[in-house]
Amino acid sequence: MRSSKALGEVAGSEWVAFIAKLEAAEHEFAQGRPAAFKALWSHSDDVSICGAFGGIETGWKNVGARLDWASSQFSEGTRTREEIRSAVGVDFAYLVQTEHILFRVPGRTEQTTLDLRVTMVFRREADGWRIVHRQADSQKSTELPR
Repeated sequence: MRSSKALGEVAGSEWVAFIAKLEAAEHEFAQGRPAAFKALWSHSDDVSICGAFGGIETGWKNVGARLDWASSQFSEGTRTREEIRSAVGVDFAYLVQTEHILFRVPGRTEQTTLDLRVTMVFRREADGWRIVHRQADSQKSTELPR
């Protein structure tokens, strides 16, 4: 049996590798190729997404279909991110970041930008870290109620 410190070190090294995969997968997603990003999700019924294009989906069947649809809105995309805050435990993590995506809508010639604030929740499953929730929206500036 490993000590909690050893478990933390294992989880930490797995987390670093997972984040590298996430970065590559999100780049692929902005190119209109969702497979690598979808592979990082838990395929369980308790996953959820509040997507940047609106709406809420729950359960892997619905979330997976939503990811396919959302990625199909992008082509020739590039993506950068800035981490705001994160916390990583042995079996649970979250990440708050901003994302800037420069892309073309398929069939159009002009470039479009999408600036998002994003929160993702992760859990460590038997086969490694997995995304269990993603919330993204475009409201990055403070606005007073009207």
